[in-house]
Amino acid sequence: MKGEYTTLSHDVAVVQNTINKSVFIGYAKGVDSVQDAESFVNEVAKKHYDATHNCFAYIVDDRAKYSDNGEPQGTAGMPIYDCIKKQSLNGVCVVVTRYFGGVKLGAGGLVRAYGGTCSDVLASATKVHMRSCVRFDIVVDYSLVKVVQRALGQLAKCENIIYDTSVTLCCLALEQSYDTITNIVVENTLGKAVITVKDRLICPF
Repeated sequence: MKGEYTTLSHDVAVVQNTINKSVFIGYAKGVDSVQDAESFVNEVAKKHYDATHNCFAYIVDDRAKYSDNGEPQGTAGMPIYDCIKKQSLNGVCVVVTRYFGGVKLGAGGLVRAYGGTCSDVLASATKVHMRSCVRFDIVVDYSLVKVVQRALGQLAKCENIIYDTSVTLCCLALEQSYDTITNIVVENTLGKAVITVKDRLICPF
């Protein structure tokens, strides 16, 4: 994925609405690639092989796709896509399954039904904010471990601690906080800590 963005958890969110006897089931999840999105669409379509329609939309960076899956053009896939887009989400796939109940909804009714179900399932999903982070190691003597942990406070997450002849704290923090963290650690250890950047990445924080 490119840059910072907001996506959904990989846990699948599900909602169900009944509108004029038709049942609409919305599924939403975060995806890491177009292949993941296509697999999710196929998974839902296979689960609901007997449904009247399995309509979907996904956005993955600058790639997007939507499908009306037999509904009148522009009444299903596009409203789902518009709903995802308006919430500025990326790496997201939504599938809305319809079981026809015998009452035609008309073009406007379909747009509201598919867009509304998409909005409902996105509201029920867990949002994940992907941010520019830095992973780094802090190497100190045993006597300074508690000092460093207190100094880090809420600015960084300590993902692992390696005990050897000295102690290595493996940390993750927002890139924008890294210089502040470095200054705080250096000050609190009187320059005795060795700080090494291991990776720069986009991840939840």
